[in-house]
This record gives sequence, structure tokens and C-alpha cells, in this order.
Amino acid sequence: MQDYKRRLIDLLVDCGAFKLGEFTLKSGRLSPTFVNTGLIRDGRGITALGSAFAGSIIDGVGEDGFDCVFGPAYKGISISVATVMAMAARGLNKGYLFDRKEQKTHGEEAASAGVAKILVGYRPEGGERIVIVDDVITDGATKMESVKLLQGLVPDVTFPALSVAVDRQETKPDGGNAIERFTELTGVPVIPTVRMTEILDHLMATDRLPGEDRERCLAYLERYGTEEALSWVADRR
Repeated sequence: MQDYKRRLIDLLVDCGAFKLGEFTLKSGRLSPTFVNTGLIRDGRGITALGSAFAGSIIDGVGEDGFDCVFGPAYKGISISVATVMAMAARGLNKGYLFDRKEQKTHGEEAASAGVAKILVGYRPEGGERIVIVDDVITDGATKMESVKLLQGLVPDVTFPALSVAVDRQETKPDGGNAIERFTELTGVPVIPTVRMTEILDHLMATDRLPGEDRERCLAYLERYGTEEALSWVADRR
């Protein structure tokens, strides 16, 4: 496992963005884990998060595989900025951009083309390659809206990847896989910065996953996990 993944997992635990216990999810499932990257809300935290996203994107698509980073409003905004700052610290200079919830109606941008009215930051040109970043993917609807928005604003735009902070590696209530479905509909591959199984592996390796919690996590993924998660569980039984 890469160091940036370990540092991110440690951060998630330290700031309470990852917890063990019993938590009722929006789906109604009783989960032994809690993940909320919204609890990363200080300079140290967003720096570490940006570094993890930068490492994941560079590992996934390469330094020359994209032109800029887009973060959908609102949570994606800080992630996109932190990500390109982390890249710049590594000597890789990329642009960031995000969307406005409402088109600007005054100033220079309001009098210019649609891109300036809707997008803030880097101005992508036709044919550019944009990586989308966000905290999580649930049903993929918000990310599909981002794809459609950018396709309507930037001619011949392509998307090397959608990068998300954490992949819980579980199926939806209907049995589907949100990540696979998103890629099927958009053609955009999804790159998780860290997966649930990687979090659990790191906690086990550092003696921070007590036996009872370990068993509940295995049982939960055994019931609701994706094929990849099921394989991981089988290897640890």
C-alpha cells in the first residue's frame, strides 16, 4: 500500500472521519463502519487529503494523462484546490476549476461566454482531459451531472477518471454497483483514493481493529460487499 494511502487512513481515524461501532446508513443498513470526509476540515487535514488525491490520480492516469482537475460544488471545490496544490508541490502544475451553483450575472464573467458564467478557475479548451474529484460516490447522479455539464461547455472534452476519496466497496440496496454503473453509463473509470478493504488492512496491520470489530466488518462485507470485497473477505477467513 502506498504511503499516501496510509497517511490518509491515519488522518480519517484521527479526525473521526472513520469510526468503528454501529451506524445506520442512509440505505437503512446497520454498518460497523462510519465514513464522513466532511469531518476533514482544517489545514493539516485538507493538505493530507489533497496529497492522497494527487498520488491516486498520478498513479491512475499518469502525470501526462490529464490537463486539469474539476471539483463539483460544494465539497469538490476544496478537494480540487488541495489536489492541484499537492501536485504543484511535486513539480506538476495543473489547473483547477469548479462550477457555480448559479450563473454569474454581473462583472466581466457575466458578459463573456457560458464557460466563464458557470465555471470558476481554469478555463478548459476544446479537447482537454479533465479529471473529476469528489468525496464519495453513492448513486453517481451528481457526477453524471458534472460530466454532462462539462460536455456542454467544452468541445470534445474527455474524462480520464473520476477520483473519489473512499470506496466503501458495497453494493446498492438493489444489488447494483454504483461505481460500475457510473462507468457503464459515462465511459469514465473511477479511481478510489482508498478502499474500505485497504482501510481495514491498515488497521489490522497496526493493531487498531479489535477482534470483535474485525468480525463485524468481515460479516458486513460478506453480506453487502462487491465482488472485490467478497474476495478480500474470503482470503481472511
